[in-house]
Amino acid sequence: MNFLAQKKGFSDKLKLLSRPTGAPQWKQAFNAIILMIISVMLAKLLGWDNAVNSIAFITLLFTLILDLSIPLRKLAVLGSIGFLMILLAFTTASVAISSVPVFIFFTAIWAFFSISTYIFGGEVGAFGFILFDAYFLSVILVNNSASTIDWISYCILSFLVASILLIPKILRREKELNKLIAAGLSPETSLNKILSIRRLLAGIPIDKKSYELFEIGMYLTAFRSYSRVLSSRLSENYLEEFKDILSIINQLSSDINLRIIDGNKEFTKKTKNDISINNSRELSLLDTKISAGEDLSKKFSSFKDFSKMNNSWIEKTKIDALLENIRNARSILDKSINLISKDSEDANDKKIKIESSSNSLSEVLKSNFNLQNIYMRHAVRFSLAMTLALLFVHLTHNRDVIWVAMGVLIVIKPDIASTIDNLIQRLSFNFLAIIVAIFLGFLFPHQILIILALIMLFFFRAFFPNFMGLSVMALTVFVVLIWPTGTVFENATARMIDILIGSLIALLCAYIILPSRVSFNVPSQIAANVNATKNLSKQVMVDSVGNYDQSKISHLFRNYMLEDNNSDAVLKKLNDTFNDVSEDLICYENILAANHKLTLDILALASLIKIKNETNNLELDLSKLNLPYYGKLIDDYLESTISVIKRQETGKRNFSYYEFADQYFDDQVIPDNIKQYLKWIKSDIDLIYSNVEKADDNGLFNEYLNLS
Repeated sequence: MNFLAQKKGFSDKLKLLSRPTGAPQWKQAFNAIILMIISVMLAKLLGWDNAVNSIAFITLLFTLILDLSIPLRKLAVLGSIGFLMILLAFTTASVAISSVPVFIFFTAIWAFFSISTYIFGGEVGAFGFILFDAYFLSVILVNNSASTIDWISYCILSFLVASILLIPKILRREKELNKLIAAGLSPETSLNKILSIRRLLAGIPIDKKSYELFEIGMYLTAFRSYSRVLSSRLSENYLEEFKDILSIINQLSSDINLRIIDGNKEFTKKTKNDISINNSRELSLLDTKISAGEDLSKKFSSFKDFSKMNNSWIEKTKIDALLENIRNARSILDKSINLISKDSEDANDKKIKIESSSNSLSEVLKSNFNLQNIYMRHAVRFSLAMTLALLFVHLTHNRDVIWVAMGVLIVIKPDIASTIDNLIQRLSFNFLAIIVAIFLGFLFPHQILIILALIMLFFFRAFFPNFMGLSVMALTVFVVLIWPTGTVFENATARMIDILIGSLIALLCAYIILPSRVSFNVPSQIAANVNATKNLSKQVMVDSVGNYDQSKISHLFRNYMLEDNNSDAVLKKLNDTFNDVSEDLICYENILAANHKLTLDILALASLIKIKNETNNLELDLSKLNLPYYGKLIDDYLESTISVIKRQETGKRNFSYYEFADQYFDDQVIPDNIKQYLKWIKSDIDLIYSNVEKADDNGLFNEYLNLS
């Protein structure tokens, strides 16, 4: 715990918004500008001279969707939905242009349902917000100079031009998919990242070999994360002994990662043999190092009487735990090398889909579609504010009113504190943008300003979405420079006033329309997350054997997903509120990521139990396994973990549980797939508890108890 952490001030909040979340997207920006130029040229050839500006912006909007880094199959679906929704946005705006009641109806519908998509998660909500941006743009652009059919034609042309982006994605689809499959075998991949990739791959048919390689990578990522935690807790005297082992594991996994990405078909037989020989040498070296570690462990005394434990014995348990984890990683690497060396499977073989961990539409709506949910209150608030703001735009099309409406759009957030933060941040970056625009206006003639405006549009796309502060600045400078009337200075000062008015309206709405004053207790939320997994585990492993109830499992998993979403919001709030909490955030995130993996493994085991109950599959014979008894052990251990998080007891390992669990696995004559999942579940719990111990040692469960 960083006890010197202080709440963020004005300058710190600006740094937070300007902090990058990735690299600038120069290539995507270049592609977007080129496609906008192509769409404008085609529009002129078709005689649509009055619509070239609209077509250019619609094309830019489509490129934001079609340039997303997601699997091609999902991108095609998302692109199709985006096309239909943006087409619908311009159609409804055109239909409503002559009727105020119809306009109010459509605007309220667009605002409410676009923002309410946040109940399905941040990624879906962000897509919904882009769709509302499309409607916002349609209200500004649509006028009586073109019919509804014309606007439909403009959207179709823009989408067809933007679809050129799909050509290279189609050509590289196999390599891009291989990158996702191989991600877990890269030492740089975190457990959070691999779980995010798993969500991207969910539902996409892949061959059995690729499926197994991805699963291997996911578990190797968990073992690697666990090894880092365990090695960090060793004394300096013994830490050096294991650095080489971890380095060899990383080297082997990096090599396998590259081979999967390139594809076996690009390796000649000789090359593959050479690599296999090299891998064998590294595995042999790894075995030698592991043996040395085992010899080190044997030097410590072994105590059967726990009352006689001393520091040497405790050091031995740490080394033994690390060695067990390393042996698991070594086994996984060996399996991956064997898999990747096999010839590709028949393309006609049945494909496998990674199961999605998301809830059904009905389950999400049952849990979230009410005013108890902060996002639903925000949807109501946002709908009222934007309907009123866009109504004035619809009636006047005055540029000042448009900017006021834009101020409301970019500032209003789900709760009061976040709205205030957004007001400070957005106003500050817009103010900086105004200064830049005025400076450029005094320095260059009008013709040069047009070129600079296009460059600013390029920067807007390059910095979106990884440098939001700079992206906002670039877009504001673009609009100020490109505006057709008045001087740059007049435009700039007027825009600043308009944005300020819109921001204050957004803040007023946050205070008076279903206000959300959110208070967070970080340790309590972490405990709630683990408790949701504990309840799910008990239902699957204790209550479901012989009496499988899918509805109860779905209900408990839905509760887990709600707590997981709440945990994400809490950690974001923590990061937004305090300085210098990166190490604390990593510790919390490690607990949540390990708990998420445990949840996925429990669900996988539940699917095997379901198959057994429905098909009486003899290969899944559970009668020889006392699963409820093992489930009770897990329940007790997770309950102990929750007690540590809630500061009801200090972190103490239940050594008898660990000894029993290892012996239990070895003695039971059960199917290998069942045994493997149980071993992975044990490793998940190891990882959770080791991170909980670390957090407890650092005092993290005594801090961040009331964030507002």
